[in-house]
Amino acid sequence: MARTRLLFACLALAAPLVPATAQAAPLTAPLLPASGLVLSVQPEMGTLSTTQLNCEPAGGLHRNAESACDQLLPVEGDFRRMEETGAMCTMELNPTKATLRGKWRTKKVDFQQVFSNPCVMRAFTGKVFDF
Repeated sequence: MARTRLLFACLALAAPLVPATAQAAPLTAPLLPASGLVLSVQPEMGTLSTTQLNCEPAGGLHRNAESACDQLLPVEGDFRRMEETGAMCTMELNPTKATLRGKWRTKKVDFQQVFSNPCVMRAFTGKVFDF
């Protein structure tokens, strides 16, 4: 009987604490980004470079994450659909493969394209592969 009274006394003291805990501030940002991508650049004459890009919200290890995400939004993450920026490039032959893999919003993505050299790649992909 004494145990029952002690239990009810403990519950009565703890009851006011439960609503205070339940009223914690809600999370305003999602825990995971809507898009998580791994980007890589492999020039035939050069070294492989890889980075991580998150979008919505922009972040990851990409040094131009915000600009890159802004350029990928209109093409739904498919950098192959981006338009040339009009940059002038030399006619150097150094085939460069650009690869983008991961998740764009709700779908899995895996795109790659080979450009004649790194400059041409940047002319077509803007800040996306500028890391």
